[in-house]
Amino acid sequence: MKEHLKERQCKSPENYCWGRNPVIFLLSRTPSRCLKVFISKTMKGFVVGKITKLCSNAGIPFSFAGLDAMSAMTGGENHQGVAAVVSPADVLDFGEALKIVPSDPEPAMAVIMDHIEDPRNMGAIIRSAEAAGAVFAAFPSRRGALPTGTVAKTSAGASLRFPLASLGNVANAVMEAQKTGFWTIGLDEEASGTIYDSPLPARCVFVVGGENSGISRTAGASCDELLRIPMEGECGSLNASVAVSVCMFEWARVNRISKVRSEKNDERTKKQSPDRRRH
Repeated sequence: MKEHLKERQCKSPENYCWGRNPVIFLLSRTPSRCLKVFISKTMKGFVVGKITKLCSNAGIPFSFAGLDAMSAMTGGENHQGVAAVVSPADVLDFGEALKIVPSDPEPAMAVIMDHIEDPRNMGAIIRSAEAAGAVFAAFPSRRGALPTGTVAKTSAGASLRFPLASLGNVANAVMEAQKTGFWTIGLDEEASGTIYDSPLPARCVFVVGGENSGISRTAGASCDELLRIPMEGECGSLNASVAVSVCMFEWARVNRISKVRSEKNDERTKKQSPDRRRH
């Protein structure tokens, strides 16, 4: 990762834990709260090996940063050469998230964020996912936004209570979801089909790409199909969080809202006298 990207992502010290003992304690006791670890390029000795081993064992990414970047992360505090990005809430492994999905044939929907970079977009997606009835939202542990305090704020607190999962490779996660019975849909503005061509499947995972590059080639190739949202006007595309929100609520309309409406109509029909029933 380039140095300027590290600095751009590290402007909120409240999202960080620093110092050798605090970081080692975090990695040892509550690794699910740790999203990423930065180690100073000048740091040497057995502590480096201990920290990197703890990261590897827990599947937590780590990288080496310059002193200026480390100072930016910690607000100029004495970081002792190590800092960790901390999530306000526990984060599941992607495999663990699949285990909390209701069993078939119960409708279930989830979203995978393919390297969303803006934490505000990430927060908006998580907020909509919870509102639309998704079972979880997943994100890559590298090269994208992480569920820090900014995400908690923009999600109106949803990221603190809604199941979030970290994954290593988006394409592999897509295939893992398929093995558990999910139909995977990648959102691509160039796709020939639209989300309205046919009812969205009851067990579905939406894959939404990053703000600038869209869905990655490998992730798109792994999906069962690519769909777009039909649009009028000349803007050409929607913000990533808006686009996937439209899809999630269309899924909810087809698989949840319509079912509830049908059940209510059946109940009303039973209560009506024969001469008052609609024909």
